[in-house]
Amino acid sequence: MGVKVKEHGVSVALKRANDRLYAELKMIGKLTHEDYETFVPILDKALKEAKGLEVDLLVDMTEFKGWKMRAAWDDMVFGLKHRNQFDKLAVVGKKKWEEVATKMMAPLMKGKIKFFKDKAKALRWLLKEG
Repeated sequence: MGVKVKEHGVSVALKRANDRLYAELKMIGKLTHEDYETFVPILDKALKEAKGLEVDLLVDMTEFKGWKMRAAWDDMVFGLKHRNQFDKLAVVGKKKWEEVATKMMAPLMKGKIKFFKDKAKALRWLLKEG
C-alpha cells in the first residue's frame, strides 16, 4: 500500500527559445505563504539578472489546486508587483475560473495576456514575435 503525498509549490525556470527569454512558473497543488516566500525571491533574482532583456512569462496551472488564504494575498501582491515586467503572459490551465481570472487581469497588465488549455499552443504564442 503506497503513501499518498500531497505535493505543493511553484517550480521556477528561465528558458530560452527562438532567441527569446521566458520564465516558466509551474504551480502545483494548494499553494501556501511559504511557497511564495520560496519562489518569489528566486524569480526576482532571475529577473534582476536579466535586466535589459525582454522576458515573457508562462504560467502552468494544470496541476494547481488553489491557495491557502495568505497565499492568495501573496499572489495578488506578486501580480501587482510584476504586472509591468512582461511583454507577454501565457496562462495554461484547465478550469473556467482560471480563464475568467486571466481575462480579468488583462486591463491591469502592461503586456498581452492570454489563456490556453494547451501548453504547446501557449508556448508558440509566447515565442511568436509581436
